[in-house]
Amino acid sequence: MNKTHFVLGGDLKKSLTEGYTLDLKQLFKDSFTITRKHFLPLIVACLITVAIVATLYSLSYQHLAELSEANQTIVNFLFSSFIVTPLVTGLQMMGIHHSIGLKSRSSDLFNFFNMILKLALASVILNVIVYASTVLLNGLLGDNAFMPSILIVLYLNMAFCMVYPLIAEKKIAPQLAIRLSFKLVNKNLFQFTILFILLGLLAVIAALPSGIGLFFFIPFYFNLMGVVYRQMCGVGVVATEMTDDDDSDNDPSGGGKSEQKSTHNNSSKDSTEFEA
Repeated sequence: MNKTHFVLGGDLKKSLTEGYTLDLKQLFKDSFTITRKHFLPLIVACLITVAIVATLYSLSYQHLAELSEANQTIVNFLFSSFIVTPLVTGLQMMGIHHSIGLKSRSSDLFNFFNMILKLALASVILNVIVYASTVLLNGLLGDNAFMPSILIVLYLNMAFCMVYPLIAEKKIAPQLAIRLSFKLVNKNLFQFTILFILLGLLAVIAALPSGIGLFFFIPFYFNLMGVVYRQMCGVGVVATEMTDDDDSDNDPSGGGKSEQKSTHNNSSKDSTEFEA
């Protein structure tokens, strides 16, 4: 059995040092094609996520109502970090797998609960950054801080959109993933801003007909961000080729065969490799 490790798509180091360019027209075209091909497992995973979140909130609603506002905020904060974040990471990684031609199952949604501490730590740091930024703006601008606060929150969500995939796929520390995502997005801030404006407009259009369009838009979004990740960071893949000796144990007819899979579960890259 021979294993070959390689990277499909872009190069993270090159994107950090030399930058990158996104062909938005081709990006949307490819994402649409991928979504048509891999629609079912991703939409089922999205519905499962919504069902889990809604069920847990409904079960805990009465208990939350009895808590003080500060304690409610803490509980929601923990729920978001330890439950929602691993689920969203699963959806993001399904999109990344689709971007390199790999099939997925709806159960892949739960593949990253084994990284819950890293993902939760990243979520905590990001929430603290967003909260501190809005508090600072409120302190500086007072009543005029509403619109700047919305803009800074939107910008930070865009700047940190690659944090969870970097942790899951590259196996790097949360603090480094946050820095890398921030640098990557700001390397091409103009195109990223245009991209997110277009996605926002599509989300509004999808929500207009009673929200039915969201059933296609949400899987499309995760697949599109998967393609963006592939182009910027590359996706580690291991190709396993069965030799004639390996096959002879199970197949008298012999003949080699190979398969490919993402290496996110077996990657052993040192996170210092990506230090800028």
